[in-house]
Amino acid sequence: MTVNYHWLDSYHIDGFRYDYVPGYWLENSENGYTKLVRETYLMVKEKRGSSDHWQRFFNNGSINLIQCAEQLQKPVEILKKTFSNCTWQNGTLHAAREAARNPDQLTSLGFLFGLSGYPAEVQNNGDSIIKTAHQYLENHDHSRFICNFGTIDSDNELLKEGDRALWYKVQPYLIGLFTARGIPMLWQGQEFGENYFLHHEGWGRVLLYRPVRWEYFYTHEGRSLVQLVRKLIKLRRNNPQFSRGEHYFYNDLTRYQCRNIMLFSRSFEGVFSLIALNFGDQGQAVSFKFPFSGNYVEELHGLENLMGVTADKEIRLKIPGNYGRIWTVKVE
Repeated sequence: MTVNYHWLDSYHIDGFRYDYVPGYWLENSENGYTKLVRETYLMVKEKRGSSDHWQRFFNNGSINLIQCAEQLQKPVEILKKTFSNCTWQNGTLHAAREAARNPDQLTSLGFLFGLSGYPAEVQNNGDSIIKTAHQYLENHDHSRFICNFGTIDSDNELLKEGDRALWYKVQPYLIGLFTARGIPMLWQGQEFGENYFLHHEGWGRVLLYRPVRWEYFYTHEGRSLVQLVRKLIKLRRNNPQFSRGEHYFYNDLTRYQCRNIMLFSRSFEGVFSLIALNFGDQGQAVSFKFPFSGNYVEELHGLENLMGVTADKEIRLKIPGNYGRIWTVKVE
């Protein structure tokens, strides 16, 4: 607690990412991690109304202190039972990895893109605290996501790498990541196709030097991925339905997932977006009934705009392979 106060008061940081929370979270106890995040929150809360730098935490009546737990064993419980307002979770990463190997697993990924089962808001001692989770496909503990689609053989097993020629297969996962609920996270170099393979155990996992290879940025694969990532960042930043809106997963195995298709929507304050992802190599055309009438603009390229859509009338959506479409309408 003393250390937390020092960082907040002297260095004006925005909050904390707590490492390995299972090591000091005493479940069903008011001590340990539970006590630390509670007292840190209450300490900041007591600064409301002061005229100094502490006022950065108070906007719109909420307390904008970041307390993010790395609690991979029980990420939902850490949000429900403590003052943590966000958490790391490996569920989405694992579901995406399984989907890359077996399209039958798209249903699990669809629900996790919506953080199904995670609380969005929790009441703690009369305070309403917004809750969320990180969403990622890669981090320092796992192989680069592109490795799931194929690896390049090496004489030394420790030097095996993902096949960057298959960069395009990552695209629907990135589109899903940036339009999903939660906080999207890119691991360093992911935006231009870094492709290290990481073994599950052994000294090679932790002792092998793996610097980011910035030269990948200038390759065909790197430029292609960076262009998409920049577009998705801009789209999320300028459209609040992707960062704050409601999420709905259209779970229809026979109509969508069995054809490598995932559909989900985001909506916020009169704006509705349908995200259509195709995880297969072949383009697909699927039927869908939009809930609102109007002109739907395709956000990624503007080449497949849907004009004069009638609500609840079936329409055919064309979704290119290993890619996606995002259609948005402003509801009158």
